[in-house]
Amino acid sequence: MPTAYTRPVRLLLAALAALALLLTGGAVTAPSANASTTGLDGSWACDVPAGYVYDQVSMNRSCSGGGSWNSPQFHLRTPYDGLTACKSAPGFVYDAITWGSACSQISGVQSNQFHLRKPVDGMVACVGTPEFTYDYLVWGTTCNMTTGGGQSNAFHLRKPYSGLWACDVPSGFTYSTTTQNYDCSTYRGATSTKFLLLG
Repeated sequence: MPTAYTRPVRLLLAALAALALLLTGGAVTAPSANASTTGLDGSWACDVPAGYVYDQVSMNRSCSGGGSWNSPQFHLRTPYDGLTACKSAPGFVYDAITWGSACSQISGVQSNQFHLRKPVDGMVACVGTPEFTYDYLVWGTTCNMTTGGGQSNAFHLRKPYSGLWACDVPSGFTYSTTTQNYDCSTYRGATSTKFLLLG
């Protein structure tokens, strides 16, 4: 039976055991959401390793293996919500496409840049993602993949739940009824099917 004298000793032993576990690597804390996995953020590299995107391209001879031609060198970035990058990344969508020379690998030719976002319920994004469905399309120029304007679709993302009217049926759900309206149509003036999700 513990006494007033043995209780502090037990607490001290528990604290020492926890400290020993921490010092030997037995206790590992998860990195924060913004932590760089290997510290390559901001480096220039000849390829783009998994887990990174790039936000600039430099055409030079550093990566040409001693040849006399220019080849691309990439400015690596750890993706985060709000970064404008030359490509998207797993777990992200993008809500705007811009044009410029930062990502181009051909002199004088502009290329796309993508405004990366972590998807959330109610966001309008240029692409969908498997964890979300969408309940209507938005028309505009924000997500246009070609130069010179023109309108394109964007998706009003929704976290799927039973009872949501959605434009597609996500994995793990079925639907109990359908309707026809203009919410999900990729063609102006044409109707398309909308599904009442069940799951």
